[in-house]
Amino acid sequence: MINNLIPFGIMIAAGAAAMWRGAPYPALVFLALLAACFAIRLWLTSGPDKEVAEQRHKSRESVMVFLVFLGMALVPIVTIGTPIFDFAAYIASPLQLTAGIVVGVAGLFLFWRSHADLGKNWSAELELRREHELVVSGVYRFIRHPMYSAIFLIVFGQLLVLNNWIAGPLGLVAFLILYLMRIDAEELMMKDQFGDSWEEYADRTPRLIPHLKG
Repeated sequence: MINNLIPFGIMIAAGAAAMWRGAPYPALVFLALLAACFAIRLWLTSGPDKEVAEQRHKSRESVMVFLVFLGMALVPIVTIGTPIFDFAAYIASPLQLTAGIVVGVAGLFLFWRSHADLGKNWSAELELRREHELVVSGVYRFIRHPMYSAIFLIVFGQLLVLNNWIAGPLGLVAFLILYLMRIDAEELMMKDQFGDSWEEYADRTPRLIPHLKG
């Protein structure tokens, strides 16, 4: 429980540092979006997990997950709470900030819905759980990787809201690397596990964007 509360302690400390430094309100908006991500994942993944039945590319996966943590959380928090990356700050237009909030909130909604539909089948790395189920209902009826779609929206929101040339795009860069290195291996793992059921599902359901095949 204490470990689960650590991210919120970091958010509070970063928010306090941002206000003390007189950071612009987009920094606080970004922190609110990030805190909401942590809250959704904590809420919907709390309790005992299913036992892991299979792991693939564990070392690579650990590196990729840490890279995403750096890009989406650690570097932005350091940017907001300290002057280290102030040299890369710029003034964003109200339209850019509004678009970032809209995209980020849309990503949060899809993030919540994806977790709710996937349940205990979720894992941060390339894993299969005991009695792993092929979920094809809810948002998974329309796209087969809505969690990735959600995070892409969130990091685009970060890019627009966090007006810093380093911290803003870093989340998108980090997550894009993870996605490109993981997606084929993940789909192969699902094919190995579910066979024809997965192939039929993948054939009729786009990866990331509804109604977009290929």
